[in-house]
Amino acid sequence: MSQIRIMICRVNEKNPAEMTEIASYDLPETDIRTLDPERALDEMEAMLHKQGQAVLKRALQAQFEEIDRDLVEAYRQDFSP
Repeated sequence: MSQIRIMICRVNEKNPAEMTEIASYDLPETDIRTLDPERALDEMEAMLHKQGQAVLKRALQAQFEEIDRDLVEAYRQDFSP
């Protein structure tokens, strides 16, 4: 059994192969046996929309955390004794 994981990484500008994982999001598995054949496409589209929002939310949270950390560090350096 395998699962799809979306990884959010910081990429080094000088070496794009060098990445640091910031966050990850595991997509839930879908049991096609539980889908109603007449509504399967609609159900999958609704699930895709919901999962897309969750992934985007996690990516934006990771970005905010990185910016917040950088701002706090800059503030500390400006006002250190």
